[in-house]
Amino acid sequence: MRDDVLRYNTVSSRFGEVTLIWREDEPGPRVVEILLPSRQGRLDQFAALRDRHETMDRLSEALYDYLEGKPVELPTHDLDWGRCSEFQRSVLVAERTIPRGRVATYHELAARVGKPKAARAAGTALARNPFPIIVPCHRTIRSDGSLGGFGGGLPMKRALLEMEGVAFDQRGKVEREFFWDWTTGA
Repeated sequence: MRDDVLRYNTVSSRFGEVTLIWREDEPGPRVVEILLPSRQGRLDQFAALRDRHETMDRLSEALYDYLEGKPVELPTHDLDWGRCSEFQRSVLVAERTIPRGRVATYHELAARVGKPKAARAAGTALARNPFPIIVPCHRTIRSDGSLGGFGGGLPMKRALLEMEGVAFDQRGKVEREFFWDWTTGA
């Protein structure tokens, strides 16, 4: 049975507070949105109650570990995809296939979901990603190796990539050896 009351809990990290907004659902709680430190002001829009749940506590611990640099696999089965369009969901699902320590371009991501001319739309889908970190939208960059955008801010995007082992050149662009090749899987 679905409970429309939104709840939240927070994760303290070296980047600041990360908030998980969730609701009870069948068979358990589902994450509605994750607010990165730069978006904590949005919590008021949700009228959520602070609460705890064993499933969300485990997810919070995994997020904390990830933000501390540990190679944690974050689950997607507790996400509420209901607010995502079909296109956005396809982009986010494809984004999850980019491995830790690799990046892809907005153009490559758009092509991966069958819309090779929709790089800007793919970027918009990532900008509206309700599940940052779990769906690692920080792993998509511009074709020239520059970072592009990120809801947590570019310093956080760069720090997350560096934490995953991605290296940057003197101009602040991702080194080519860290680009993910969708065709070969390397």
